[in-house]
Amino acid sequence: MTGRRSRTVWHWQRIMVLAALSAASMMAALPITGFGATEFHVSTAGDDDADGSAENPFGTLHRARGAVREFRRRNPDSGVTVRIHSGRYFLDRPLRFDSRDSGASAENPVVYRGEGEVELSGGRVIRGWEPDSSSPGLWRTRVEIPDATADDPDRRFEQLWVNGERAVRARTPNWWNFNLLNSVAEEPLDDGTGRVRHHFSVDSADIRMLSGMGPDQLRDIQLMVFHKWDTTREFIESVDVESGRISTLGKPMKSWNRMTGGCLYFLENFRAALDSPGEWFLDRDGWLYYLPRPGEDMNLAQVTAARLPRLVGISGEINNPDAWVRHLYFENLNFRHVSFNTPADGIPPAQAGMNSDATVIQVDGARDIRFTGCRVENAGATAIWFRQACRDSIVDQCRLFDLGVSGVRIGETGLVPERRRTGGITINNCIIHSGGRILPCAVGVWIGHSGDNALTHCDVADFYYTAVSVGWRWGYAESGAHNNRVEFNHLHHIGYRILSDMGGVYTLGPSPGTSVSHNVIHDVLSTRYGGWGLYPDEGSTGILFEGNLVHDVKDGCFHQHYGRDNIVRNNILAFSEEGQIAVTRSEPHLSFTFEKNIVVFDEGHLLGYGGWKSGARVKLHDNLYWRLGGEPFRFGDRTFAEWKASGRDLGSMVADPMFVDAASRNFQLSAESPAWSLGFKPLKVSRAGVYGSAEWRQLAASTTYPEPWSLPEGR
Repeated sequence: MTGRRSRTVWHWQRIMVLAALSAASMMAALPITGFGATEFHVSTAGDDDADGSAENPFGTLHRARGAVREFRRRNPDSGVTVRIHSGRYFLDRPLRFDSRDSGASAENPVVYRGEGEVELSGGRVIRGWEPDSSSPGLWRTRVEIPDATADDPDRRFEQLWVNGERAVRARTPNWWNFNLLNSVAEEPLDDGTGRVRHHFSVDSADIRMLSGMGPDQLRDIQLMVFHKWDTTREFIESVDVESGRISTLGKPMKSWNRMTGGCLYFLENFRAALDSPGEWFLDRDGWLYYLPRPGEDMNLAQVTAARLPRLVGISGEINNPDAWVRHLYFENLNFRHVSFNTPADGIPPAQAGMNSDATVIQVDGARDIRFTGCRVENAGATAIWFRQACRDSIVDQCRLFDLGVSGVRIGETGLVPERRRTGGITINNCIIHSGGRILPCAVGVWIGHSGDNALTHCDVADFYYTAVSVGWRWGYAESGAHNNRVEFNHLHHIGYRILSDMGGVYTLGPSPGTSVSHNVIHDVLSTRYGGWGLYPDEGSTGILFEGNLVHDVKDGCFHQHYGRDNIVRNNILAFSEEGQIAVTRSEPHLSFTFEKNIVVFDEGHLLGYGGWKSGARVKLHDNLYWRLGGEPFRFGDRTFAEWKASGRDLGSMVADPMFVDAASRNFQLSAESPAWSLGFKPLKVSRAGVYGSAEWRQLAASTTYPEPWSLPEGR
């Protein structure tokens, strides 16, 4: 027995020695760097059967992730850096991370770092272009379209990019043009699905190109309608061209936001609409057609179609903090070409596009996740969503550009227990431009039932609805949004007169401790009403609006629908086309305090909406008001003397604030400005927006913005 036991002990000792030698050999092949972390390398010229060293890199990130998991299992106190060498990496499936992918600590994290230009693509390259002999100027190629299944992401795509620029799926009228509905009727169906049939009346000339189309052709055409702050996208069921009638199937309209006559619309996705450079169409037989833009050579063009519905999923166990993903960092990576395919039932309306969870990078059950120096571009989805049970994470100096939905989402639409609530997310020094390309009702940055977040020094622009939305509670019931900071941002070129009821910063529900301060907000333009700079909507409570410069908006630099105990202090509010300071509802409590602000305008009127006339309780004092050129104006139906005699605006004055050049939008105050005597403090305008290198700041300034759309006269 003794000899046998000795042999057994010797056998296991030998195994342990060999294992140790093997681990030592593996470690010897892996260089050590920063934080004591082992490095793995990935290269487009690599091989997944290699050891992941600099000399023998892996070929895919999935293989590197597996190596990281194994190393971290063996070395729980060490961090790991995956160095991804320059190149374009096409993912065949999303990268999914769980608690096994966590770093040891903030000092010893797991880092995925791009070395040079690294692109992680969820798309596929389209080649084999040839001129279409039947249509001069048109090019075509044949693409494979597998049968669509729930698990097959490589189905008929709806997003295409040519030389890095989003191509427009064939539509009428063409890009940046819209037709107007005459009327809409709704017919309930008795099929047990809850669906309805919508009947749209339009001008017959606007749908003449649909003449002669059969049911198979019509069923691929999508009708997109813009109504107030929402959009509805439905597939066509039938058309009567002569009577100007389009019928679709969809969900019942919401009573508070119905599609009506006068709504903007367009039709998308049919060959006859392919008549403008930059448009494309993919038919059911797999023929892809494209009309090149000036200067594009289809023999040399880089054409990429969206394929994967997501690139990165980070998922810890939301109910078990011990199984959260922690200390996982991404640096200098470009995430591109993520799909968004319209569901068979279309896309019903939902404020801020929150009925879509299409996301390039989705994070759940995580703490200390960081994205630094990354880009999320050319995608049909939202760029990043910190969704359930996420804490203390950062997105820093990232560019989120050309997006189908939103830039960043934080939190959820429902109030969850505190232990599962997302919060403490920082979005800093980011460029968030050109979103809502598939869901125009999406917002740049959305914060739901979530607190202690910071959106700072970002440039948010080129969205059709709202730049920043905070809170998700209509009324005064409990809200998870509190102590959020929206500060030092540049928010601009929003709305374009396409949707309505929008804001540069939009808030909902109680938000105690929230600060919306030191932002520069301009060019917020709605189609019919709204287009506000600062917009505390229903139930907004306990919010400080301070030190903001708001100018050139449609319907009020500041507008409160209804709310309680907000403070509007030391802002410059200038050049709204209609009312400058708007209040919709009168309530028995103090709605807001308006103090030490400068209000300047050259058209419209000073007080907007009916809340003033119905007795809204607003405390005003020490403000300066001025109409350019010294033109007279009234405070509602009163003179300024009558207004003050009623007990309002004690200490306020009507006087020229003496800007350096208000007409050129230089709002710097001269030393002689009367505003100083009211206690006005200089704004920190130069600190708003992104900071850092000249190259980074120039990138934020490089986006071009179309001229706002205009309603036809009389409509």
